[in-house]
Amino acid sequence: MTRILAVTLLTVLSVSFAHAHVGHVGELAGHAHWVGIAAVLGAAAIAALAAKAKKDAKEKADSDEAEVETEENPEGASG
Repeated sequence: MTRILAVTLLTVLSVSFAHAHVGHVGELAGHAHWVGIAAVLGAAAIAALAAKAKKDAKEKADSDEAEVETEENPEGASG
């Protein structure tokens, strides 16, 4: 347990953090960072559309399932 704690502590303390923010993108425009930002935004948009499509498909399946149950028991009678 002590070894795990020591290794974790050394790893955390030895890592240097990148101190960058969106304000630096303009300075790095010649390094194709704009393309990277566009790719990230495109991926986020695709992920949002995929999540929306999945949600819509699930809602449609749920409504179809409810419709089938209603057709099987039109008056809500059981069994």
